[in-house]
Amino acid sequence: MKYIKPYLIFTVLVWLPWGLLCVFDTDTILQIIGVTSVHATGNTDIRAMYGGVQSGIGLMAAFSLYDQRHFKSFLLALAFIGSGLALSRSYGIIVDGSGTPYTLGVIAYEYFAAISAITWLILLPRLQK
Repeated sequence: MKYIKPYLIFTVLVWLPWGLLCVFDTDTILQIIGVTSVHATGNTDIRAMYGGVQSGIGLMAAFSLYDQRHFKSFLLALAFIGSGLALSRSYGIIVDGSGTPYTLGVIAYEYFAAISAITWLILLPRLQK
């Protein structure tokens, strides 16, 4: 149980700053990974999908840090979101041939997030005894 706090702090530090940056500065996404929009609606979607989702995950981790009763719910969300991101990105790497250093670094973290959340979910009942 002593590892919950560092795990949540690390998760907040990974997801929240990147999410907030993507909400308020979409040019950063263009500079780092080449994603941009040709229409204002597309820009709004980038803010929501890149910034809003990541910020939400970071805030959920922060909330779980504040009140650890929500840790299991956070883990469940992270397991699904991390798995979805990692598997979709894996497919993209295969189909698009997009194995850049950025993509490989991000996918490594997404797999870590998914696998660590699933591992926590499996071990949590034993740790709480």
